[in-house]
Amino acid sequence: MKERAMGGREGKGLVLCIDDETDLLRDLADELREAGYGAIEVASGEGALEQLARVQPDLILCDISMPGMDGYAVLKAVKAGGGPNAAIPFVFLTALAERQQIIDGKRLGADDYLVKPIDYDLMLATVEARLRQVKLWPDRAAHPATQHWPDASSPEAMGVLDVLATPVIVTDAGRRVHFANTAARKLVAEMGGLLLDGVISARDDAENRKLGIWLREVGTGEGEGEVAALTISAGSDEHDLPLFGIALQSGRAEPHIAVFLGNRQRPPLPRPETLSSIYGLTPTEARISLLLAGGAKPAAIAATLGVSATTVAFHLRNIFEKTGADRQATLVGLLFSCPAISATLD
Repeated sequence: MKERAMGGREGKGLVLCIDDETDLLRDLADELREAGYGAIEVASGEGALEQLARVQPDLILCDISMPGMDGYAVLKAVKAGGGPNAAIPFVFLTALAERQQIIDGKRLGADDYLVKPIDYDLMLATVEARLRQVKLWPDRAAHPATQHWPDASSPEAMGVLDVLATPVIVTDAGRRVHFANTAARKLVAEMGGLLLDGVISARDDAENRKLGIWLREVGTGEGEGEVAALTISAGSDEHDLPLFGIALQSGRAEPHIAVFLGNRQRPPLPRPETLSSIYGLTPTEARISLLLAGGAKPAAIAATLGVSATTVAFHLRNIFEKTGADRQATLVGLLFSCPAISATLD
């Protein structure tokens, strides 16, 4: 059981301060204590993890550039460890307010940044604001911040993926297929580039080798947190198949990989019922909207529906009015922003 250390003389909260600069570390702690917070001083990332194994602070202030275990590694370890500590607000201290540093930290789960030299008034305001947000959350002791879906193959996660019209395959660096949703199985059956038979593979030998290398790179964490792209050639008579992969960080030795299949010819669109529910479109208006989003011209839509061009124009006016779109491009953008739910579920 972790200790709940004293949160300062006014009970404002406990802050874990991590920085290898001794003078700055002392100043951070002194300012926090003067403001009524409790403060723990740690001079290394390794020492911080030792403290976190015993004490649960309310907020973490952590330098990025430290010898040995840097701030990014500390944040990764805290998030990967799960439990209540994974929900603790994490604020980075950095001497360089570089855009990429901020992006990298945000992707890892950092909540905020303070730039050195530290403005202590800004620091105290940031700490106060973050802790105020925490008080609005459910009690962490009563509701530990564990992942609801700790396993990529859990029934809940698979159920959500299976209703998506976006084709998704869950695999690993060894190519084993842990799950393929309805849309993925349908697309693979229709296109000639990929095979799903317990493992994921490409029909062409050269493309298959390329796929294997790509999956190993995604699975081993090169470019961690980034979406990696690959295009599988399906032959002269088929359209190329774009793949987008990202490792699902779950702490396992061999992480699962989510592979999203692109379909340039038939991008996933919402069902007509979805458009009727969101915008109040009639069945005919919903169908015209989807044909338009699929690239059909008004004349082709009229021919498909067996109606006149004037009728299509009439429906389009109603569609624009109901959706609030001012032009065709805006309308198509609205349609693609709607949830694309699979029309046929197994």
